[in-house]
Amino acid sequence: MFVTDFCIGYDKHAVPHSGPPTPAMLEVHAIAGLCNAGEFDAATLHLPLELQKVHGDATDQSILRFAQSLGSVTDLRNKWKRIYEVPFNSKNKFMLSVFAEVVDEGDNCCGEQ
Repeated sequence: MFVTDFCIGYDKHAVPHSGPPTPAMLEVHAIAGLCNAGEFDAATLHLPLELQKVHGDATDQSILRFAQSLGSVTDLRNKWKRIYEVPFNSKNKFMLSVFAEVVDEGDNCCGEQ
């Protein structure tokens, strides 16, 4: 399964997208990359994106590949830390993930440890 098109508002885009990302596309990239249980198999990272193996269900696989086509998922996941999660279940039909931005110790403006 692969994402072939996506729509933000009334703007439809093909995958892969070319051109500079809009703020809305950056948000879609963050959601697709962070709110996803899929993981790339490190042994296949040298292959083209469509051939890389992804561990996870079919939906997570396709959305993770889509997120990677918009930008580095690894960089995204290194920048944000999941601090709370309510996993998807078939009764509620939703999931919830809360993230906090990872702050380098050198970026601490107030000198707190």
